[in-house]
Amino acid sequence: MPPNVIFFQPDDLPFYDDYVGQPTGTPNSLNRKVPRPSSGFPSYESIFETGVAFSNANVVSPACGTSRYATLTGRYPSRSESGRTKTLNNDSSETRTQTTIPFTKLMDSDSEQNIVQLFNSAGYRTGVAGKWHLTKSGGGSAALPTYAEQQDEIKECGFDYADGIYWENMGGVFTGDFTHNHEWVTEKAIEFITDAADADQPFFLYFNPSVPHSPLVSDALENGNCLETPAGLLSTEPQVKHMTIDASTNAVSSCATYRQSVIDRQDATQTSVQEQNLGGTWIDDSLAAMLSVLEEKNIKDDTIIITMMDHGIITKMALFENGNRVHLSMCYPKLGEYAENLIYDGYVTHLDVVATLLDICSISSSSYSMDGVSFLPDLQRVIGSRSSNSDNTLYPSSEDWSGANRCVFAEYEFDRSVRCGCYKLLDISLLPRGSLTTSTTMSRGSQNGYSTYNRQMYNVCTDDGESSNLLDANGAAVDSTDEEMLNGLLRALQCHDDRTAPGAEMSFVSCGLNGEVVDPTLCLGTNSGNCLSAGNAGVACCDADASCERRDAMYGQCKPACPYGNDPAWECETVAPTPAPTMSPTKNPTRSPTQSPTPGYPTSSPTMSPTMSPTNSSAIPDKEMFWDDLDLDSPVVLGGAGAAILIFVICCVCCLRRCCSSEAKGAKSNNKAAGGGALEMKRVGSNLL
Repeated sequence: MPPNVIFFQPDDLPFYDDYVGQPTGTPNSLNRKVPRPSSGFPSYESIFETGVAFSNANVVSPACGTSRYATLTGRYPSRSESGRTKTLNNDSSETRTQTTIPFTKLMDSDSEQNIVQLFNSAGYRTGVAGKWHLTKSGGGSAALPTYAEQQDEIKECGFDYADGIYWENMGGVFTGDFTHNHEWVTEKAIEFITDAADADQPFFLYFNPSVPHSPLVSDALENGNCLETPAGLLSTEPQVKHMTIDASTNAVSSCATYRQSVIDRQDATQTSVQEQNLGGTWIDDSLAAMLSVLEEKNIKDDTIIITMMDHGIITKMALFENGNRVHLSMCYPKLGEYAENLIYDGYVTHLDVVATLLDICSISSSSYSMDGVSFLPDLQRVIGSRSSNSDNTLYPSSEDWSGANRCVFAEYEFDRSVRCGCYKLLDISLLPRGSLTTSTTMSRGSQNGYSTYNRQMYNVCTDDGESSNLLDANGAAVDSTDEEMLNGLLRALQCHDDRTAPGAEMSFVSCGLNGEVVDPTLCLGTNSGNCLSAGNAGVACCDADASCERRDAMYGQCKPACPYGNDPAWECETVAPTPAPTMSPTKNPTRSPTQSPTPGYPTSSPTMSPTMSPTNSSAIPDKEMFWDDLDLDSPVVLGGAGAAILIFVICCVCCLRRCCSSEAKGAKSNNKAAGGGALEMKRVGSNLL
């Protein structure tokens, strides 16, 4: 049976001290600390102690609703249909999608196209418990949907089960005689796990505790009623092992008694983080409860557990490292013999986590386009490099996941950031724009001592507190040695903008440094136009008459004959012979050229990523070998048409012999020749290398 999946994503959990990957504080408080209670969070911490901790994990949007959209789709939130539609309704000429919680919902086509639907179609039982925040709420004259209607709307997104639901943040239109009731949420999650296990069915559970987000966790623990829920008044208090049921004695306690134990486990001196720590202890107990059920059902080793913050806290809703960087861990015993207590330093996002989960579960995504890429092959390589689970050597990720051409984007409101390798660029939009008159990135940046320039660049490998902006007030590099990197990041960002613009046709090729296109789909079949190049050149992706040339650290491009005739933007080089001339026409390319950069962005190409040399520099095979292949000793009977064809072929061969000599190798092809060897393409004067 395929593995089960639990994706555990608490609301507003902070990045605690000593957790792998915690960024430095803000410029105003570079050594800011977020201490855990002395009792710690043993169940939460067991996931990375017995699994993998990611030291460079990020979300692509630093707010709860926009982040959750990305988790459930594997797509940037700027791709949401609801956001694109609302943005264009405000301004039909807008080039960036307004990425905010009210705009970014799992509605319209997104309710039918998401990873939950993929799991469901693959035979998984799918469930969600906790905070939702991904469907339009009631408001104004519209009534808030009833709890049953909320469940039905969520199920339209592919979930078989939706209970223990908090429709959105409490307050405003979503209010009532209830507050956080995490025992109820956990009980419903366990109900889902138990039913799936008893039915011997693999499951996908998206578990989203409403804590430690507001309202005050302390008030809920001290004054909340365990019978009061968004679904109505319960007849009995929830009974959950590790919470209201003692795990050792099975003795049942009242909800009030259990909640007091959560309060008692806090350190009195940690008043500045009391609310977060109360929430942390509460959700840690719920994770313990779920782990206990997995063990009782003997399916723990068959379950992938992901724990991930939904965004950073210190600069929440702002595109600084303290808003984008998150703690992420994954535990799955069957990843490899030495998959415990491992640190993986690849630069990954929840988009990639989603793609990796599909990869591990052998669920095809060929009919569904995502921005995420599976890091499973590289993670398994790292796991295979270890000598034991106690091996503390840091085996680095490949250049594919940490090099300069590994680019990840973040979005909030109309602001964008891109990080390629160590360097990060922030582009804060000029306002007013759309329905916005302020930028949260700018305002929170100002509050915390960050630069207030609209364009900022940092080396986050040496300055993850982002205290030293490498650009001046005009957006130019202070040091001329940084100009090349700045130009590359600008092109990468423009490439991303082009592919996610609200009015643009949906395109899922991602963007590397200098705006290179990098296709995340790998090989989708013969002559798909793309191939995995890292040690796998030519892997069952290109036609037999084409080669897979390395385009960057991770991907290659199938190189058929030059398709564009006299188009001066393309160069062709012979890379491999064909066994005999053919009369079939040259195949068309599978991808159109990269769009031209928007005015105001650099158009010259820095030499950050030099074009790789051809995979095969051989010219047309020599004359004797070629004629041997024709086997002219065999009797041939030709009619008039046949003779004409033979004469035409011989003429073509002679022309090719003259035009493609070794002295002319590498010269620009005018594509007048027909037949001959397979030719290699190089895009010149554009972002496609």
